[in-house]
This record gives sequence, structure tokens and C-alpha cells, in this order.
Amino acid sequence: MALARVVLELTERLAVNDYALLLASLEPLRRDGVRIAVDDAGSGFASMRHILQLRPDIIKLDRILIAGIDHDQGQRALGTAMTSFAQQTGAHIVAEGIETLAELLTVTQIGMTSAQGYFLGRPTLHPSDWTDWHKEPES
Repeated sequence: MALARVVLELTERLAVNDYALLLASLEPLRRDGVRIAVDDAGSGFASMRHILQLRPDIIKLDRILIAGIDHDQGQRALGTAMTSFAQQTGAHIVAEGIETLAELLTVTQIGMTSAQGYFLGRPTLHPSDWTDWHKEPES
């Protein structure tokens, strides 16, 4: 498999004490095409400092920042700022935890082009379910 198809997702569960060491460890992978994602940005240790240090290719905004974004001006402002930040740094934003059409419409309106969540589809381990992902939606 081409390494450009691989995304290494860094979780928020553990603090990073030495960014220089982490960045040095990630550099050979990046050089070979592996993309880096910061998971659950906005929760745990996935702070803005973490994002600034790692310069991820993908920033996955935590559900806590997305839930209710359709009716919370502060969340919309933060989502808009994060979308702008990602565009300016060459990263891609993923809105995690979309559970309503209103949330999906709002994140789309502010410029997010990728999302995941129960509204879009439940997680599955069954390959038979995966075939549906390639079908065109019914009108």
C-alpha cells in the first residue's frame, strides 16, 4: 500500500513532554508520505499548542466543539476560526460527531468539507456494509 494512503492519528489521551523528540520520530514517516491527524482537537491534551507544534495534515474537531454548533454562536465562531486556520496552514478539518442535519448544514456553511458521526453512518466492522459507501445516494 502506498504510504500516502496512511493517516497516523494522534490521540489526545497522553501529554507530549518533548515535541522535538516526537517531531523527529514522525519526520521519516512524513517524508515517506504518511499524513498526520490530530484527533479530538479541543479536548484532553489536543490543545492549540499541540496543533501548532505538530502541524498536522488533518485536524479532527472533537464532538464537544460540534454538538449544538447550529445554535451556539461561540461554537460557530470557533469552527469558522479553525476552518480558516486549517486553510492557511494547509490542513484539512474533520467535524467529529455530527448527529443532526442542522449540525451538518452548519459545519458545511462555515466551510468544513469532511465530517463523521452517527447522522452520516454508524461505525461497522462488517465488510458487507462497506459496499454501501460507494453507492450513489438515492434522490
